[in-house]
Amino acid sequence: MSKFNKPYGLKKLSLKKILRWKFGLLFKNRGENEVLELNVCNLEPKDLESREDFIIWLGHATFYMQIDGVKILTDPVFWDVPLFKRLIPMPIEPKFLKPDIILISHGHYDHFDVKSLKALDIYKKQTKIIVPLNLSKYLKKGANVVELDWDEEYSYKGIKVTAVAASHWHRRKLFDFNKSLWCSFLIAGKDKSIFFAGDSAFDSHFEEIARKYKTDIALMPIGAYEPREIMQYNHMNPQEGLNAAKILKAKKMFPYHYATFRLTEEPINEPLEWIERLAKETKELKVKALKPGEVEKDI
Repeated sequence: MSKFNKPYGLKKLSLKKILRWKFGLLFKNRGENEVLELNVCNLEPKDLESREDFIIWLGHATFYMQIDGVKILTDPVFWDVPLFKRLIPMPIEPKFLKPDIILISHGHYDHFDVKSLKALDIYKKQTKIIVPLNLSKYLKKGANVVELDWDEEYSYKGIKVTAVAASHWHRRKLFDFNKSLWCSFLIAGKDKSIFFAGDSAFDSHFEEIARKYKTDIALMPIGAYEPREIMQYNHMNPQEGLNAAKILKAKKMFPYHYATFRLTEEPINEPLEWIERLAKETKELKVKALKPGEVEKDI
């Protein structure tokens, strides 16, 4: 298949430059001796049985939420991924998660982990999985999966999931660059809509999404942003994540994509400290950094 050539996506960096940077990390002190200042709330299975809407951050890009009685899991990654160790424990054993829908935003290993999907017993349970175009090829036959292009939607028991634009890229193997699509998701229930960015750089696509869709709650990535000459085309820093949430006219923002893996060069605690400073200064919307495992019902 030919590559996806989208208006938002990595085009400005060569693989050679990225590999040179990644190789250089092997010989650079990235603060491995830093103490991670992040409290994890241990969850009990009964915490997941509420009749109320809720959202729980399980680390990195993994959220477990309930909207109008439907349980949704985003980008499930529960353990280490290739080249990166998980720094915080899972707040609950994966076997207690019972999602009706799993959303996978793109094919990078820190967002699409086959081992984690296997732990959810997706084939036997026939859990509905929603992915961007041409990503289902990495799943075994028999998966209950639907692929969406940007601005395509899928409805499940009153919940409408729409794949929308993201400024990112795909590579899972050596020769499959951009041969699968990447996306963000808009999850719309009866009276609220939640935007899950997946991975994205800060780009004008947020203005495009704001013109087309309503966002009440924005789940925004804020980590893996240094060095900027490389990562500005991949990820947002906390200020950019907040700016994107403002463009979407969200009322609340929950940040993620920090502290779980040491992916890039910023200090491990910096994204959280930065977004908490911004939260105190921001008047347009409420920003709350959830503790891993914290059950948030004010959504």
